[in-house]
Amino acid sequence: MRIGVLGATGPAGSGLAVRLASVGYEVVIGSRSRYRAMEVVDKLLAKWPGKDLAIEAADNEGAASADVVVIATPWDAAASTAAAVQDELAGKVVISMANALAKVGHEFQPLVPPRGSVAASVQAAVPRSKVAAAFHHVPAKELGDIAHPIVSDVLVCSDHPSATECVIGIVSSIPDLRALDSGELSNAAPIEAFAAVLLQVNVRYKTRVAVRFTGLDDAISAPRSPEAAKAAVEQLEQLPSADSTAS
Repeated sequence: MRIGVLGATGPAGSGLAVRLASVGYEVVIGSRSRYRAMEVVDKLLAKWPGKDLAIEAADNEGAASADVVVIATPWDAAASTAAAVQDELAGKVVISMANALAKVGHEFQPLVPPRGSVAASVQAAVPRSKVAAAFHHVPAKELGDIAHPIVSDVLVCSDHPSATECVIGIVSSIPDLRALDSGELSNAAPIEAFAAVLLQVNVRYKTRVAVRFTGLDDAISAPRSPEAAKAAVEQLEQLPSADSTAS
């Protein structure tokens, strides 16, 4: 499976890209400038020699041609970035991972985008795509440190059941990340806003925290491999009525 990461020149996007590549996905790092994307790819490959990472560079349009696409830009550019490549994104699962936050004095405060969340704004910008919100609470630095596992729960929400299943499959193929179905896209608003709390805890205690829920061990299945995630996506593509029957 090829996963495109638009705006992957920042710490969150590049961290996710290298983590996905480390478990066997083909990753396309996208940027407004293909040359900037090439610089990031060169740095990642130089940082992790011998890992055989399948990472390539492209502009955002090229990255949007992948099977699944992640929007990893700053929050205020997420919707416009998606809209600029909406034809390439049509019919695809699009993952929104940005949090709308602002630092006011010594504290982080959540902002409220016009549609309530960044993910909802992205969905409005690409109505022919299936947007899912995910990866909001995973620390970027730890995400990109593939020499060590990263333990965290990842809350996934979408108005499209097939998108939820696709993203859960991708997340679950990364060791020690646990994906949780968190309902419809309206829940992206509190999920994104809670990132402000985590950042404040990080500042107060000089650490990097991640979210982990208790009481779910018996309810969550075993992690999936990238091959299993790909097979699940292919099956979902053969069932276009999955979302319509749920609406």
